[in-house]
Amino acid sequence: MQAQANEVKTAPALNARGIRYTDSGRYPEAIAAFDEALSLAPAMAGIFFNRAEAKRLSGDTGGARADLLEARRLEPDEADFVHALGLLAYEDDDFEAAAGLYGEALAMEPGLAQAWNDLGVVRFRQSAFREAKDCFEKATAIDKDFSEAWFNLADTYEELGMKAQRADALAALARADMLRDYRNESRE
Repeated sequence: MQAQANEVKTAPALNARGIRYTDSGRYPEAIAAFDEALSLAPAMAGIFFNRAEAKRLSGDTGGARADLLEARRLEPDEADFVHALGLLAYEDDDFEAAAGLYGEALAMEPGLAQAWNDLGVVRFRQSAFREAKDCFEKATAIDKDFSEAWFNLADTYEELGMKAQRADALAALARADMLRDYRNESRE
């Protein structure tokens, strides 16, 4: 406790503390650290982004959305901020808004594998399996070790009756030692 009392408080240090608290599930402490960081540096978009994640995980989606909108206002060309807004829309079951935001993030940063995967998930949920396949294929082309995208691609190939491609996706999971996780999560 004494070390923290004597610690010099800077916005980056408080932001880092907030991230550690978020990672350990201590959301109220994380939000307090981010609040203090923002009191020192109210124009740091990344702190708003990080606080939004702590708020989202604590169940405050309205607060998370407000923080993401502020982060986006401060840095309008940051694809991660737009993608995160898409995740909130998806969690609200607003699939079209989510798809639009993922598409907007991808227009900013076409190499964002997570956004391709998330757009594929939306299309899969809408039974647009060919579009989902294209998205998952792009995600796995960008990140060969992206297990979630490989899982989703294998399931999509199954829906499309593409047995050889599904076998290839499962082989990719096996090569990356991800097959056990797939079998635990899939219908097999």
